[in-house]
Amino acid sequence: MDQTDWRWRYLLLACDCLIAFGCFYCVDIPSALQTELQSSHTNCTDVPKNETCCEECLGIGPDHYNQLYAVFSWTNAVIVLPIGVLLDRIGNRITSIVSTLMAAFGAALFALSVTSWFRMTAAMFPMMIVSRGILGAANGGCQLVQDRVIAYWFPDKLGLAFGAIVSVIRCGNVLNFFITSNIAKDHGVPFALWTGVMMCGVGFLAAVGYCILDTIGCRKMDKNHVFNVKSPPLKCSDIRKFPLSYWLVAVMISTYYSCFIPYVANGSKFIQDKYGYSRVKSSYINGAVYDVSIVVCLSTGLFLDRFGGRAISATVGGALCVPVIISLSFFELPPLLLTICFGAFYSVTVVSLWPSIAKVVPLATVGTANGIAAFLQGLNVGLTNLGMGKILGAVEESDMNNRLTKWKIALTVLLCQASICTILGIWLNVSEKMKKGSLNGRYKKLVTITTTNEKSPLIESKEDFYESIDSGYSIQT
Repeated sequence: MDQTDWRWRYLLLACDCLIAFGCFYCVDIPSALQTELQSSHTNCTDVPKNETCCEECLGIGPDHYNQLYAVFSWTNAVIVLPIGVLLDRIGNRITSIVSTLMAAFGAALFALSVTSWFRMTAAMFPMMIVSRGILGAANGGCQLVQDRVIAYWFPDKLGLAFGAIVSVIRCGNVLNFFITSNIAKDHGVPFALWTGVMMCGVGFLAAVGYCILDTIGCRKMDKNHVFNVKSPPLKCSDIRKFPLSYWLVAVMISTYYSCFIPYVANGSKFIQDKYGYSRVKSSYINGAVYDVSIVVCLSTGLFLDRFGGRAISATVGGALCVPVIISLSFFELPPLLLTICFGAFYSVTVVSLWPSIAKVVPLATVGTANGIAAFLQGLNVGLTNLGMGKILGAVEESDMNNRLTKWKIALTVLLCQASICTILGIWLNVSEKMKKGSLNGRYKKLVTITTTNEKSPLIESKEDFYESIDSGYSIQT
């Protein structure tokens, strides 16, 4: 790849990183405003100091609060399968525009639900549910676009590209935890939610920039290369041929996210209840899981590109989360230290797992393979969130000892998910060792080929190029 192509590729990556920025800012807005959403106190007069109280609390309760996350995850799970298949046929550009517009609409509907027109009415919670569903669908589309872009433009630097994407979208999470609770405190909950709509606008502008750069970049590639590759229609037999390593990676993604995301969703209130911190300070501490991700994701990606070992690092990252969850549940260690550790191990695990999919399935099916993995993830995360809501109850437990007991039970569910992920990781490493798989290896020197539309895949070697043809590509001269 010449210097001109290099510049286009990395400018395109910058836009790709920002496509889902607004989505991830809005994903955990409920967590930053957990007290305001689920607590029922509306008059702070004569309320004891150890009781949660706020003037703008909406009183939806822990069960309904967790349903907001469950609906987000389930909608994400349902939408990613058709989007994954569709992406392999129609490409990224239109999908990126539609997905970012949907994200802005979903965020706007959530903000509208707490305005004076709908606040504390029968329509408020249904509007919240619908808006979270729309945001979940949009998030699924944005993530699949991002994954597919790096699979085609950065197969030689998957770790770097994926690490950059995770770092940028985690900046959205971090920014949310830093400013949302303060904005709500100073200007009210509705204003804090409308800020999320503006962040989704950043994603839309990035999608427009990506479409322009992708078009220009593909034209430049077509001028400089001879071969073009075109993906044939996907068949069910292609999915049945996915190797065992893919299914192990997909289920590991599902179980790991099901211990991490439900914790982040409820972490602010848990820290507030267990350690007695204020709402704002609890939000800062809970957001620390993403603070460390900004640095660790990128450095992990660079390390894996250079030295390999994706299956090993994913297993180690999942295993190290087990003692963290145990410490959160049963010990009195500083919560900031534990959340930083949780964030670091999360970063290592996800940067190892997601790019692994592009290494074990044919390039023509990357969108579908990512869609199936995201479906399993969303389904399991939603069930876990729903289960936590049922454990914590429809209304907050008034007795703090009983409330902390419920928290321990809920965190035990997350512990089981992390343990399953670790066991599957060991299985994956044994399988890779026996079959001499590629997940723990490094990338070889690459040669470049291009596509007839907007894809520009890179194949590891001449032999791999002809093997990719056998896996489902057709050549056009």
